[in-house]
Amino acid sequence: MIQSNDFNNVAKAISAYTQAERADASLLVSTALVGADARITDAGENYTGTLRWLDFTDPATAYKQSETVGSTSLNLMDVANKSAVYIKNIDHVAAQEMSIQKLISKVDGLAYLGSQFAAVRARREDLQLRSILNGVSDKIWDTTTVGTSDSAGIVNTFGYYTGSTASTPNALFANETNANKRSSFFDVLFDAMTAIKGEFEESFYYLVVDTATFNTMRKQNVLDVAPVVDGNFNFNTILGGKIRLVVNNSILTANLPASLKVSYLAKPSAFHYSEVAQVNPTAVDRNELAGNGGGAVTIISRWGNIMHPKGFSWTGTATAYPANTSLADKANWTVHATNVNQIGLYPIFHG
Repeated sequence: MIQSNDFNNVAKAISAYTQAERADASLLVSTALVGADARITDAGENYTGTLRWLDFTDPATAYKQSETVGSTSLNLMDVANKSAVYIKNIDHVAAQEMSIQKLISKVDGLAYLGSQFAAVRARREDLQLRSILNGVSDKIWDTTTVGTSDSAGIVNTFGYYTGSTASTPNALFANETNANKRSSFFDVLFDAMTAIKGEFEESFYYLVVDTATFNTMRKQNVLDVAPVVDGNFNFNTILGGKIRLVVNNSILTANLPASLKVSYLAKPSAFHYSEVAQVNPTAVDRNELAGNGGGAVTIISRWGNIMHPKGFSWTGTATAYPANTSLADKANWTVHATNVNQIGLYPIFHG
């Protein structure tokens, strides 16, 4: 049995339980929406890191090989140094008891505490991901000029707008007959899939919508019969499992005009995710003066991560504790991608 004064063992036990429970507790971070880019690491003591790569473009000219000795022209590719900044995030959760014995004397008390720590972390990381989504989609809308010339729907390289003017967005399902509603929805969806896929088609995509849009999809009978298991989710799908639906309202509250909603078409691995190692991930501290001398024990669970949207760069303050409001602020992001194939998500702005 773990003794109440053996804080080191208590910390190790809770840390092990927390890590074991994380796989079951994780939400969107558990799905294929996030992946790992080996170039993004937590190396160094800076709050931010720089992702660097070389961008090769096709030669401006095309010379054919020649048997002439004096011909020395080469098909040289243009090479440009590219970079993007990502930010590290450090967070924690704590619990306090007037006596640690209250925790360890209960059946599976430490395991229960570990599961609660894991659940809180999962919710915090899920909200972190949603905040980033809001920030980058707002950035795309902010850098877009929408006018009467946009009647075809494409607002710019990085997003899709369903209306002809900024003040008159169309619903994702137009207010027409049932058949035409389905047609207008799939027209938008296929255009977005064509824009984001690049040269090669993905095996599946994610579509993030709010509850009202999902309910309309259900009424229009576009949902597949059987869900698909992905991470800790059972996803409703459309197009024979080609598109997995993420239904959530909190993800769709970007700082957009009141007439607009935003849904997202996303590729697998649209976000990088990796952990930032903590020197002391679980700590136990006892304050003998608390409770008028009765003593109190505080248990702290710490974690860190790097969560970065593909195709974007962080321009905000370099801090280890970026608030979700900062992550959701368009002013803290810039699009470094030069075409839509270099980003992982594609906002669809609609009414």
